Amino acid sequence: MKTIVLISTLAITAAAHAQSLYNNATPAGLTKSGLEVSERGLGGFNSTPCDPNTVLGFGAFTSGGVRLADDFTLVHGGTVSSINLFAYQEGATTATIIGGNLEIRTGSPDGTIVATGVFGGSSLTNVYRVTSMPSTSSYRRIQMATFDFTTPGNTNNQPHNLNAGTYWITYNLTGSLAGGVWVSPLSKVGETTTLGANALQYASGRWAPTIDSGSNGHQDMPFWVNGQPVPEPGSFLALGLGAVALMRRRK
Repeated sequence: MKTIVLISTLAITAAAHAQSLYNNATPAGLTKSGLEVSERGLGGFNSTPCDPNTVLGFGAFTSGGVRLADDFTLVHGGTVSSINLFAYQEGATTATIIGGNLEIRTGSPDGTIVATGVFGGSSLTNVYRVTSMPSTSSYRRIQMATFDFTTPGNTNNQPHNLNAGTYWITYNLTGSLAGGVWVSPLSKVGETTTLGANALQYASGRWAPTIDSGSNGHQDMPFWVNGQPVPEPGSFLALGLGAVALMRRRK
């Protein structure tokens, strides 16, 4: 019985720390393999469309009912605690994203809603969307918006459990400035599209691919899914054997 208690305690301790369940191409320049293209002379990073791409951002305005959608896959399932989105408002000098709507759906952007996020705030990143390099413009500073997830009907803010499979997030954002909220697509040197890109934008009553008019290439959107993965079957066995060995050593 003591062994079971110890195993359970170790598992709960591990589950208490949120991890990255899905990282859509390390977005928003938070590392050098993501959305940024070059370092800025004043610190931070610049992101620019890769020639001949021309689109700086795709709209996702709550006011106009414009939404974006992209998919993610959980191989073993997981407990989703939050999702981070990356967007900008032109001219913002502080975090100006103040709300929005984010849903997780099964199968497609029009599939069954399995979870709805609660807007948890926004913050400034060190990435700036610019029209060309080099640049010190701060006109389009990218912000990170966070949505928290709870199990439907649960008022204790417990993370939401998802089985293994492919899901879609659909979302739009509200900003405090005029001009709408824009999501900068993934940008990498020498790549006019992202491998496997399938993001969609909802406008005028229909979904359409997020295509850059300069290259006619399909673009993907940056986001993170955070939480705790479901351990693989062998993990619990290894955990149990380790706990038993520990108990034997402490007799």
